[in-house]
Amino acid sequence: MSNSVLDRLEGFKQYDEERQTFIQDLVEAYSQLERQLTIARSDHLDQLESRRLWQDKAQNAEARLKESQESTAINGFILCLIDGDGYLFDENLIKQGAIGGGEAANRLLDNIKRHVQQYDSAIHWKVILRVYANIDGLLKKYAYIGFTEEERALRQFVAGFTQSQPLFDFVDAGQGKERADHKIKEQLGLFLSNIQCKHILLGVAHDNGYVPALDPYKNNPMTASRISLLRPIRTGWEFQSLPFGFVEFDSSIFRTEELPNDRPSYANLAKTTSFRQPPLPPPASQNHKSPVSQNHKPAKGAKDLVARRPIYPGPVYLNKDDERVDEHLGTVSDRAETTLELRIQSEHRRASVIVSTGTPLAAANPNNLL
Repeated sequence: MSNSVLDRLEGFKQYDEERQTFIQDLVEAYSQLERQLTIARSDHLDQLESRRLWQDKAQNAEARLKESQESTAINGFILCLIDGDGYLFDENLIKQGAIGGGEAANRLLDNIKRHVQQYDSAIHWKVILRVYANIDGLLKKYAYIGFTEEERALRQFVAGFTQSQPLFDFVDAGQGKERADHKIKEQLGLFLSNIQCKHILLGVAHDNGYVPALDPYKNNPMTASRISLLRPIRTGWEFQSLPFGFVEFDSSIFRTEELPNDRPSYANLAKTTSFRQPPLPPPASQNHKSPVSQNHKPAKGAKDLVARRPIYPGPVYLNKDDERVDEHLGTVSDRAETTLELRIQSEHRRASVIVSTGTPLAAANPNNLL
């Protein structure tokens, strides 16, 4: 065979080897791509399954959120906290007792609903109202202006107020300036964190002592927009720096004038009460003689025990019901009461001796206890 044929045969062999190598490379590349495709397909299926799973979870979460929002909107409530020591109910309502208490509660409810009608779903919101006050302190304050039947009427008013609405309470916080303050501050912090509490109306703007409790909420738009202040007779000057809005209720609910905090002077008392000079007692008859003078001569050194303390010469103040109004008496200690009782008993015994025996007062009182 010629060299040309052998060369061509060798070329064919080399070509066949290259072709075989190429085909083998193609098969390996195809196998690798097929493996990658299988992995990619598996990942894709996992992604689809995961996506469907998270879509279902998202839809369920959205449904629950919507249901919760609707439930919260419908079952939301408004909280009103009032310091009854500063926001004093009109005495015309208190005089009506339980009826006046119910009327005051209904007027407050109407005013609160009118204030929140700007909010969505407000028509479904319930109103929780709590008044904290020192009942004994209020009794003294109303007595200062001549309201002499205040105790029974005020307690009936409180009962009528609480009974008129299922979520209204008039609570006696007891004596002490901070009693009502402490309760209102704690209630404020508790309900502000409740998502169902849509709005809080506070009747505390008369006392600057509440400002520190409100400071943490003034820079938070979420809480500041949920708080309103009920305008009092006189607003504390520190409240002017707070961003909370003020609300004014009908003037027929609360007093428009302050009651005194301390015992009144007669000059101030005369502005709200009338006074009348008591008639002087008729002069003693010249022919009238006491039992002592009929049987005995007046003992030397004896004194008229009845006229020993002069009658107060000032006017007697009367309220509108023509009843006497006296200054408030201070608290008497147990020791003073005991001492007074002993002196009364001793004086009674000495007076009995003088009347029955005519013994001079100095003899009947050797220790000069009077």
